[in-house]
Amino acid sequence: MNIQLKLSLILCLLLGGAQAASAEGDDDMFAEYRAMFGDDNPAELVEMQGEELWNAERGPKKVSLATCDFGLGAGVLAGAYAQLPRYFADTGQVMDLESRLLYCMESIQGMDVSALRQHP
Repeated sequence: MNIQLKLSLILCLLLGGAQAASAEGDDDMFAEYRAMFGDDNPAELVEMQGEELWNAERGPKKVSLATCDFGLGAGVLAGAYAQLPRYFADTGQVMDLESRLLYCMESIQGMDVSALRQHP
């Protein structure tokens, strides 16, 4: 084998190894970044608060929002947001998530939502 070919082969091997080491370093960096968040993600707190509000029996009628129908049946949320806004036969109008929640709070729970409508 000629010397130039040997040097080229060695150079390729060295560069390939350096690139692989760099990629592993990037993976470590992202793993470290993910570990910083751990189980303390603040979004989970908001999610838990929302779940508590969803299941709480509130308003004069003492009913939870879990009985609200977002178009897939009472209490079914999986995939409902992707289909909103949509027409609801019970109201005779097209509603998005916010308007449907307010409707359910008013009709199912018996709450006065006029203050909520004023401050979106």
